[in-house]
Amino acid sequence: MNYNTAVQPKYYMHHPLTMRLNTLPRVRLANTPTPLQPLPNLTRHLKGPRILVKRDDLTGLAFGGNKARKLEYLMGDALKNNADIIVTGAGFHSNWCTQTAAAARKLGLPVILVKSGPEDGYEPPTWDGNHLLHHLLGADITILKEGSGQRRQEITQELRKQGRNPYTMPVGGSNPIGAAGYVNCMLELLGQSVEQGVKITHLYHATGSGGTQTGLALGAKALNTGIKVVGVTTGFGDVDRTTERLLNLSNETADFLEIDTRITADDINVLTQYGMGYGYATDAKMEAIKLTAETEGLLIDPVYTAPAMAALIDDARNGRLTNDDTAVFLHTGGTAALFPYRDPLMAHTRGEPLPWKIPQWSTDYT
Repeated sequence: MNYNTAVQPKYYMHHPLTMRLNTLPRVRLANTPTPLQPLPNLTRHLKGPRILVKRDDLTGLAFGGNKARKLEYLMGDALKNNADIIVTGAGFHSNWCTQTAAAARKLGLPVILVKSGPEDGYEPPTWDGNHLLHHLLGADITILKEGSGQRRQEITQELRKQGRNPYTMPVGGSNPIGAAGYVNCMLELLGQSVEQGVKITHLYHATGSGGTQTGLALGAKALNTGIKVVGVTTGFGDVDRTTERLLNLSNETADFLEIDTRITADDINVLTQYGMGYGYATDAKMEAIKLTAETEGLLIDPVYTAPAMAALIDDARNGRLTNDDTAVFLHTGGTAALFPYRDPLMAHTRGEPLPWKIPQWSTDYT
C-alpha cells in the first residue's frame, strides 16, 4: 500500500505544520478538499452573521463524515504496523463504526465492532440507520450494556494469542494520530478562506470524543488564525471534564506533531446545553434539522450535527453572533441517523409533541 502525503493549499505548503503532517503514514480515503459553501438563505433567515458550511459530509467514505479524515492517518498507521484485523466500537448507531468498517473493508481488512446498547445482545426488530450499514459492511458485531471498552481490550488480547496482529482504534479516532486529520482540515479551511476572500471568526462543530475539536483548535492557534472554535457536545460529559480531556489530547497531539503550540483552557470553547443526552431527541435538534433542510436543502443528523447547528442558530438569534461575524458550520456527516428518528421528526414537522426523548437503542433507555 502506498502512503499519500497530505494535500494542502499552496499558501501553507511550506509551513512547518504541513511539513510534519507530510511525514505521517496516510492512506487516501476521503475526497478532499471538501467544499466551503455559503448558506445565504439561512443567513437571511437569522438576520445575523454570514454563515458558511464546510461540507465534510462529502468526504465520500460510507455516506461521508469527519471520521474519514482521522481514518486516513489511523489506517496509515495500521498498515505501517502490518495490522491484519481492526477492532473498535462506540454507540449502537455510531458513525465512527460505519466509517471504520468501510475503511477496513476498502483496505481488505476484517473488522470487529463492540458497540453499546440498552442490554447485552440487543437486536432491534428491524435494522436501520448505521446499524444496518454495520451489517452490510460485514462487521463482526457484539452489543453490550456495559464494559464495551474492556471487551475490546480482551478481544485484542485473544487475537494476539491466536497469532493475529490486531489494530485497536480508539473510540471516535480520538488520539494524536486521528487528531492530525483535523489539524490538516484547518490548513485546508484556511486555504479556502484565502481563495474566497472570507475572514472566518467562528467555527461551530459537534464534539464527542474530542479528536475533531482538538485538531481544529490546535491548528487554529498554531496558525494564528483568530478563529473561535466552538465545540457543541453531543450529550455526554460536563464542561470541566470535556475541557480537561481536550487539553490533555491537544498537548499530546502537539508533542506528536513536534510543535511548540500549547492549548490552554481559554482556547477551549464547549457548549453542553444542546445535546441533553447522547442521541436524545429534543425540539431544538428537530428544529435545527428542519430549518437547515427548508432553507438550504442541507440535511443534518439528530445526534451530532443538529446540536451544533442548534447552538449556531441560538447564538445568532440572541446576538452572540453579529452581522460583523462569519461563522462556519462544520458538517461532520451522520445523515444515516435521520431514519431511526423518523417518529420525532414527523411529530415536529406536524407541530406535535415528540413521542420520545430517549431512543430505544440508548444505554439510558429503561
